[in-house]
Amino acid sequence: MAENLPFEIINEILLRLPVDALLRCRCVSKRWHFLIDNPRFISQQLARSARSHSNQTLFFRHKSVLRTLDLDSLSRDDSPPADASSSCAALEEINYPLMCYSDEIKLLGSCNGLICLSNAADDVIIWNPSLKKHRFLPYFSIEGRKSCGISLLSVCVYGFGFVHESDDYKLLRLVEYIGQPIESDVCLYSMRSNSWRRIQDLPYSLIYPRKMGVFVHRALHWVMTPELVPDSPNYIVGFDLEAENFGLIPQPDVLDKSFEIDVSDLDGYLCMVANNRNYGVDVWIMNEYGLKDSWAKLFSIPQSDVPRTSGFMWPLAYSQGGGRILVQQDKKNLFWYDIRQKEVERIQIQGMPSSFETQVCLRSLVPVDYRYRGSDKKKPSAKEDKERTKKRDDFLSVGFKLVL
Repeated sequence: MAENLPFEIINEILLRLPVDALLRCRCVSKRWHFLIDNPRFISQQLARSARSHSNQTLFFRHKSVLRTLDLDSLSRDDSPPADASSSCAALEEINYPLMCYSDEIKLLGSCNGLICLSNAADDVIIWNPSLKKHRFLPYFSIEGRKSCGISLLSVCVYGFGFVHESDDYKLLRLVEYIGQPIESDVCLYSMRSNSWRRIQDLPYSLIYPRKMGVFVHRALHWVMTPELVPDSPNYIVGFDLEAENFGLIPQPDVLDKSFEIDVSDLDGYLCMVANNRNYGVDVWIMNEYGLKDSWAKLFSIPQSDVPRTSGFMWPLAYSQGGGRILVQQDKKNLFWYDIRQKEVERIQIQGMPSSFETQVCLRSLVPVDYRYRGSDKKKPSAKEDKERTKKRDDFLSVGFKLVL
């Protein structure tokens, strides 16, 4: 019967299915296999998921353990309140295709269903957990600057995003060195060329040394300062992945120095989180990227409405109906904020660790090797794999052991 349906109807039906069902549908026929693997269909499925706030997975990282939560089961606005006795919200541990040489891995970023991970040996992978496919990035050394025989490496952060104009995924690595004036080493990886290259240094310093870049509107964002001295101003700095340069993002004028700021992404919009430890948190959203006057206060949460801590809150995702926002507090708590009722609802999830980092990832069909099609570059050679293995062995020889 399906073979008699018009192509447009089959396409529309398939777009409504979750990714795991689509993977099974690839086996129905050659026609369906071709359709589901088609780049146009992959883009349509991705766009539909983003519009409907569906096909979302929340990754939890605690040390070297990754766990996942299906946000679709948690985010329906008509669902009953989540409480400690709820059995519908439970974490599942997930295996990742990366060797772990210590008790920690890093979540470097997520974009269009692809996740970047790294380990203590600086192996970096781009991974689609829905497809169970991954690729290793070529090794690119960090050249530590030394003074009197002591390494001055201070911090290393990453940011991952997609450039629609060039149809390319890029990973930015920002290394900052201790000292005055501020020195940095900035490198950019392109999936299309499968290569790294060094670009301009950064004339600012990171405020939060473990914060990965926030990807919005083809740019990666951090909060930075021009000088590591008291009362130095804090800026929102963006790195344009297409133009490959840094720039300042205008901020609203209403904030005073009693607020600490951070950045986040919500539904593809840049958010600024303004935290006052005595008052609470204001979350601002930039409705038109780059326009100062487009900043609007999205919501405020008084300190009395949530457990008292010294850290930030970050909006993570909308519920499927759009009436609630999932918010993370510090690295310890999750709760829903009801936009209309202006109420906070604490979430208890079975298996949630005592402290964690989170990453929202769409479930998608985006392949990790897709960008090689139509490109002159080849996949990593056996020689490159051998060099990466040697580098890993050298790392292990200094005393690190494998955690199983």
